[in-house]
Amino acid sequence: MIIFLTELQKDHLKLLHEHSVQVLIDFCKLAVEYINKGANSNKYGIAAEKLKVPLATIRNLVQALVYLILEGSKHNLSESDFRSSLALAGFSNDQQDVMSKLYNTKKKELYEALQLLQRNDPKYIDFAWRFEVQIASRNSNEGIKPVVTMDFVTMRPKSFALHEKETIINRKQKATNYIVDATVQEAKAAIQCQNNVNHTLLQCDIPNLIHLTNKLDQALKESKSQHVRKVQRSL
Repeated sequence: MIIFLTELQKDHLKLLHEHSVQVLIDFCKLAVEYINKGANSNKYGIAAEKLKVPLATIRNLVQALVYLILEGSKHNLSESDFRSSLALAGFSNDQQDVMSKLYNTKKKELYEALQLLQRNDPKYIDFAWRFEVQIASRNSNEGIKPVVTMDFVTMRPKSFALHEKETIINRKQKATNYIVDATVQEAKAAIQCQNNVNHTLLQCDIPNLIHLTNKLDQALKESKSQHVRKVQRSL
């Protein structure tokens, strides 16, 4: 598979072809920082002054490099296919060596992060609980057995049929540019219409509730580990 860039994206990358490989290395650092932390306007301004170009040119160039790296990682391209994509974009052999080294370094991490984004997992919305105690029973001589009834409210995107997706894409292609003026509440309501809300009921006794609490505490501690934070920055 080959990554085909638009003429506009190729135009954004032209600046690299006019300078040394060291300039590409500097921009690769900016691209990695963009992926991990987002855009750095201060560094973009410094680069624009050194190269004597508008700030928007630097921003577009970084985004074009990020697009190449993310697309290659998303499709898990081999190094040869990635180099072929770079050649079509106008990169020299020395520049391809630099980009390939960066791609091989980040590919696995980005591929795993992008796979996580594509999952259709439920999203937590709300949680309700009720404490219940059976105070008397003619059929049981055992003591009081308190239980906790819980309601987990989750949401996941609706699954559209293929023809519905094609219809939406066609409508977007035919639509003209317009400004949407909506309140935050209206925007949230629109998002809710595109999702299914599910209620999962769970009832457990006190020992199981304690076990569940311990497991959640363990998961929260693992979420603060360096590995998880590294994945979160990539996302």
